[in-house]
Amino acid sequence: PVSMMFRVVAMVALGVGAVEVEFVVGSSPEVLRFDGESDLDALALRFVRDRGLRGGEGCASEACVAGLVASAMRQKLEGVEAVSRVSVSGAVYRRQGAAEVAAQAEEFATTVVPPPPRFVAARTRTVRAPCAPPYCEVDCAIADRNVEAAFADAFVASDPELSTLLRTWPAPRRCDEGGAIYPIFIGMPAEDFVDCVPRKYRGFQGGVREANAGDYAFGPSQEAEYKRAYREAYFGVTKKKAGWDCLRHYEIVASGAVPVFQGGLDGCPTSTLAHWPKELLRRIAREHAGSEESLSEKNIDRALLDAQGRYPSVAAGLLAFAKRRLTTVALADYVLETSGHANATKVLVLSSHPAPDYQRDMLIHGLRRRLGAGLVDFARPPHLYAPHAGSDPPPRNDEAAKAKLYGHGFTYAHRLRDDIIHVDRSDLERRIAAHEFDVVLFASVHRGMPFWPAVFAHYAPRDRIFVDGEDDHGWCRLSAVLRNEGFFFMRELPDGCPADLNLDLSLPRYQNFHGPFHEHDDDDVVPRQ
Repeated sequence: PVSMMFRVVAMVALGVGAVEVEFVVGSSPEVLRFDGESDLDALALRFVRDRGLRGGEGCASEACVAGLVASAMRQKLEGVEAVSRVSVSGAVYRRQGAAEVAAQAEEFATTVVPPPPRFVAARTRTVRAPCAPPYCEVDCAIADRNVEAAFADAFVASDPELSTLLRTWPAPRRCDEGGAIYPIFIGMPAEDFVDCVPRKYRGFQGGVREANAGDYAFGPSQEAEYKRAYREAYFGVTKKKAGWDCLRHYEIVASGAVPVFQGGLDGCPTSTLAHWPKELLRRIAREHAGSEESLSEKNIDRALLDAQGRYPSVAAGLLAFAKRRLTTVALADYVLETSGHANATKVLVLSSHPAPDYQRDMLIHGLRRRLGAGLVDFARPPHLYAPHAGSDPPPRNDEAAKAKLYGHGFTYAHRLRDDIIHVDRSDLERRIAAHEFDVVLFASVHRGMPFWPAVFAHYAPRDRIFVDGEDDHGWCRLSAVLRNEGFFFMRELPDGCPADLNLDLSLPRYQNFHGPFHEHDDDDVVPRQ
């Protein structure tokens, strides 16, 4: 079988509950029809097996490709719009990213960024802007702040898992040979966390999309209403999608609700979601939410939840924990501390693809909050930065811009500013050679690694960080190789260890501009397991 690529490009309704998905396999369209009664896993495996499909660097095996196909089918049934993240290989991202890197390099080479006025600090200070009622005020479930704090402290102290996660970071995966692999989490902006556990009005709240519908339940301008819906629920319903880690988990806990996983957490690998108290969440679902398999209003007793502070203790404890350990700043601290760069003041974050990427985007958010202008991000992800009134041409309407982003840009879009601080993205190859930065971080290794030859030549492995923030794809050659070239962080970290590969990354074949691996190298370096 040969390596093939596919992506979902269209979906049409074929009647009640039936859908048709068009895939592009190589250059030929293929149509797969199914409905809610279909055995999606079996249908996807047959589709992959009949066509002899194999994935690229991120998904080598037949089973992995079939899993991605089934995941795409399942998302269609749930009304999720097709996204290119379903691609088997990172080759498409790297091709697109190379063009973006070249365009931004040219742009920043000719752009003069004036230094900020003397009264503008290098670090940004964020305050609340006026907002539109009724979304600005929250009625707290516990009237006394000190009582809620006491509930939270007592709950955290009584739970060994939470206490351990507050004391130490999760352990890395260490194999017999090769470097360690560190778990990583997506994170949530600290400014999105509520100040107290809100008063509750219903048992459960689902996600951003309507069930079995093709549209979002909330429009691009309704992010506040979306999060208010979570605030009013005891439990926010979440689940594994294309990967176990998901921005929805963080939105739920930041809103003062308790996340429960539809279908449970039993299939989650040990080191995936390692920063979350998984055993506690399992226990909460069993004891308070009724059933992980059947999350329904009728399964919970609100009077019992509120009696003697049972639910408030759980919710307050989780909220307090998340504010300390699951923010984007905590994410930045974790990556820098774990790699031995806790005192870094200048960090270069390199990526090439401009599209939203939750792991990279939240890491940039946390580093910008922590370091201010000391973070240089290239290529610049345009959706992270707020359009400003003085720009030429003027910014597009925020709602129209966010409507085109994945998830309407909720929680991540337009949160940062780089127009009032001096962020110099020019002449990076020379500055890398001069070792201007304390550490270089490749924030999305599957989607491109710009300036890799320069970083490889001038930075030792102790000053290189690699992040694989993609959805669940199993082990791949990047897992096997890059863990020996620096600190390697992986979001969907499987159990076991990757096959050991010894590749000389100084060879010319690995020195292309936008990533260390050429597309045609897939078959001879991907570990076949």
